[in-house]
Amino acid sequence: MKIFQPSRYLLQFLSFVVLMAAGSQTLASDVSSQVIRAADFTLIDQHGKAFNLHYYAQRPAIVLIGHRNASGQAAGAAELLSAANLAGQGVAMAMINPVPQEHRVSIAQSAASQAIALPVLKDEAGLVAETLAIQYAGETLVIDPQRWQIVYRGPAGNEAGTGMHPLLNEVLQALMTDRDAEAVSAPMWIADVLPTHASQQTHATSVASYSETIAPMLVEKCADCHRPGGIGPWAMNSHAMVQGFSPMIRETLLTRRMPPWHADPDIGEFAHDLSLSVEEKRQLVGWIDAGAPRGDGADPLVQVDSAGSEWELGEPDLIVTLPAYDIPATGVLDYQFFEVKNPLDRDVWVKAVQIAPGDRQVVHHAIATYGASSSFSGQVDSGESLLQPQLMTFVPGNETYIYPENTGVFIPADSSFYTQMHYTTYGRETRDETRIGLYFSDEAPEHVLQHYSILNLELDIPAGIAEHQEEAYFELQRDAVIYALFPHAHYRGRASEFVIHYPDGREEVALSVPNYDFNWQRYFQLKDPIEAPAGTRIIHRTTYDNSTANVSNPDAGVDVAFGEQTWEEMLYGGVSFRYAEPGENDHEINVQDYMTSIVMGFMDRDMDGQIALSEMPENARQALALPFTIMDRSKSGGLNFTEFREFMVQSNMMGSDAITR
Repeated sequence: MKIFQPSRYLLQFLSFVVLMAAGSQTLASDVSSQVIRAADFTLIDQHGKAFNLHYYAQRPAIVLIGHRNASGQAAGAAELLSAANLAGQGVAMAMINPVPQEHRVSIAQSAASQAIALPVLKDEAGLVAETLAIQYAGETLVIDPQRWQIVYRGPAGNEAGTGMHPLLNEVLQALMTDRDAEAVSAPMWIADVLPTHASQQTHATSVASYSETIAPMLVEKCADCHRPGGIGPWAMNSHAMVQGFSPMIRETLLTRRMPPWHADPDIGEFAHDLSLSVEEKRQLVGWIDAGAPRGDGADPLVQVDSAGSEWELGEPDLIVTLPAYDIPATGVLDYQFFEVKNPLDRDVWVKAVQIAPGDRQVVHHAIATYGASSSFSGQVDSGESLLQPQLMTFVPGNETYIYPENTGVFIPADSSFYTQMHYTTYGRETRDETRIGLYFSDEAPEHVLQHYSILNLELDIPAGIAEHQEEAYFELQRDAVIYALFPHAHYRGRASEFVIHYPDGREEVALSVPNYDFNWQRYFQLKDPIEAPAGTRIIHRTTYDNSTANVSNPDAGVDVAFGEQTWEEMLYGGVSFRYAEPGENDHEINVQDYMTSIVMGFMDRDMDGQIALSEMPENARQALALPFTIMDRSKSGGLNFTEFREFMVQSNMMGSDAITR
């Protein structure tokens, strides 16, 4: 993790001087003192894609342009630089819009009307523009990724309007030919001032109070992990600790690494949202830039309890203790699977679950399920338990799952509890003994909480490709209510989304994760559950980055297929839901229906709700043509769910494995 020098931001703000009074059509004087360093950041563009500055470290240059809607200066700069074919020469380009009243929908419309093809990054809190000292629409910055230095600031075009500014051209030519570029600046010929949060303040805003504003914010959004014994690398247990780490806090806030909440803020509303509002971001960064003052009042952080202070929901009705597992100091560990026999002699309904790791620092995630008992307990070798009914998934910040009202999970007496454990090393040998706390309902709920996994077992991610998308879906066979969504990929996962496709053809994006992070996996619980009629398809898409620009990529030189190990890949989308009307056997999984849904979900390439013969394995189409035609009773040219289910049954009865690739 990169730690910024404590004085960097203070120097940045002091070094940049506002040269002209605010006004949309004024000349800007020459700039003799400039911000010369480019702090890392992550922003989302008008199309919902994430842009991270340091991702482009391998590019010869990065160009950033100030933007506001309907600005001729901004559009002109974008047109001029796009026409120069800089992208074709490897230069990364984007625009930054920090205007408070302009949101991504209007930005997308304005950019389209002006034929702007560049990504326009929405700087909702204005902090990136302030850090980079971007003041004008059309103001152009060139960044040298080798030094993360701003080597040009000024207009894109020359004063005569006949081409690129000569200083800008000189800097770009140097960087594109692998030569050092001396930092230069040029005056803005026409300064279209960017309205920002700071410029629209009518009076000086005082620094937020540590005791009344900053510390309570940190307690609510950060201290659950950053506490003694927590999974955070340091504990927020005093003002002194926070002040010392304040430059890192600023960096992780601008790069969206912290708080660990990666859902697109413009799409959907979710319970347990850890993200900070625009006001909270500005308060926190403003406080840090002021030197993180202590001020008066008590320090709420000294009251933060140590991790492992027992059960959040009180004493569980049943505690399932997993076998102890020794974790070495270093190395990569395979996923571990444990089985624990159910000690109860009666059936129960679970209404809530908490998973409590023995050592929170090594437990990356845990998936708890239940199913029929095997002939032994302890450590098992198979991940088949993941296809069984699920209790919950533990990830940092998601230790407790209170099931939606009037839903539950049925646990029969003659069963076992299964858990997939993902352990990570942290430089010290330790032992984990995770416990699962179960809370029972006094009465059987009306609905069984269901969990379905969307899988694409045919992943084929080409070597070296930066953006490769795969998808699959789950089609509901009954009316249902969707409660939560869970995207999962490995180190090549770059972005993920869930789209609800209704039977009438309507579509809505229920969840978008533009900057997916394998280190933070989470169930996103919808504040307003989605009512989905039978025939609704829940589409899960993931974009993978198998290029060398992905610093987490295990190996950019290989094609990647589906696999459980982290150096392989997954398209896995979890869906928690209930059926609208309860059914007699809702607490059981019909394996044939389940497997039909999985196979159909990734084999139906055009996602029209049926499998065409052309979508079957190419080397088996001739052999399957006759049974396929017989099963196509509707004569639609494809097999719907019911027909495909029967086709799978008949294929298995004939001893054929031709339906799988």
